[in-house]
Amino acid sequence: MGALVAVEQQLEATWKQWRKAIVDIPAEHWKTVDIDYLIPARHALHVINTVDGYCRNAQAESWNGLTESHFGRPLDWEGTPAGELPDQAECLAYLEAVRQHTQSWLSDLGDRGLLAPQQAFPWTGPNVLSRMIYVIRNSQDHTGQLNAELRRRGLPRSTWEA
Repeated sequence: MGALVAVEQQLEATWKQWRKAIVDIPAEHWKTVDIDYLIPARHALHVINTVDGYCRNAQAESWNGLTESHFGRPLDWEGTPAGELPDQAECLAYLEAVRQHTQSWLSDLGDRGLLAPQQAFPWTGPNVLSRMIYVIRNSQDHTGQLNAELRRRGLPRSTWEA
């Protein structure tokens, strides 16, 4: 198995876990919480937007510009008021659009492109493979934060996907 297949499998497991979480969170909990940072919609938006931003050949001018092109409005995952965050259906559509874009981008890179040196996001490591590991780690970090909040609320948590 090549590096490309391994990355695609791990990213798909991440998408599956987030897709299930987005669907399973009761609508009345989606944009609410007593700690603004822990709103489930914030974490879903951030995870999807992070993959959208890192899975390209160069840095976007604005991370919020990525959401504007999808939602028709810029959305800052940390600063957008809770009521203006995307609903579950909007997040699912964004997830699917980014999943398809990422799949195509990775396929175009192939194993050789994953292992090639990269300059676009130097803090993530020396090559695109290290960038993808960084992206998946970020997604799992936010999965943990989301699950802790869901546990605190007495709600079912996102399940691990192999």
